[in-house]
Amino acid sequence: MKLRPRYPMMFLIALAVGFWLWYAVAGQRRERISERQVVVPLTLANVPRTLVITNDVPESVSLRLRGALGRALADTRNLEVVLDLSDAQPGTRAYPVKASQIKLPSDVSVISIDPPEITLHLEPLQTKSIPVKAVLEGTPAAGFKVSGIRIVPPELSVQGPESLLAALEIVETTPVRIDDATGPVETAAQPRLPHPLLRPVTGVPLLVVVDIVPGPTPTPTPPAHHRESRRRR
Repeated sequence: MKLRPRYPMMFLIALAVGFWLWYAVAGQRRERISERQVVVPLTLANVPRTLVITNDVPESVSLRLRGALGRALADTRNLEVVLDLSDAQPGTRAYPVKASQIKLPSDVSVISIDPPEITLHLEPLQTKSIPVKAVLEGTPAAGFKVSGIRIVPPELSVQGPESLLAALEIVETTPVRIDDATGPVETAAQPRLPHPLLRPVTGVPLLVVVDIVPGPTPTPTPPAHHRESRRRR
């Protein structure tokens, strides 16, 4: 009695698929295992809103990977190292870089990581009101003087790391030119903050009004011969 498949076409398809899978697996085994050095970007995820990182952080991490060169290591453009900072606290801490933080194909392994850890210094993020000082550039026209300076608002709300805000006592404006002015000068100015981690929260741009009025009339100096004649008397 001959055994024949009930569905010959389905049998042939299953046979072809099985052969293809066997060939693919055999091909993988025959493919040589290689190693590759790649530089991937570093991402700091879930930084708490109340903290700010104040030290320099490397932009990338160097990885040495091992796997099948033709497939698994052929495209590494989408790789990245992600550090989860959801449990971060104020202070300095070293965060190890682990292979589990890198999304890799199942047949690729990590041989080495450089640097093996990332050191971060985090400070509380605070807001503080700082007095504003206008910076004048130039001098009024002859016979005129500066009688007063008004700034709106007179204080600037600044946000930044705790240590930087503690050292910030005054915020200067961008230069306001008053060359040859004979009357009030009114202009918009920007605050000049001393560190990129400091940023204004409100009150930008600043309105600077410089009041310029006529100066006192100078007392004329008598001629030299007139002074000599008065001394002789």
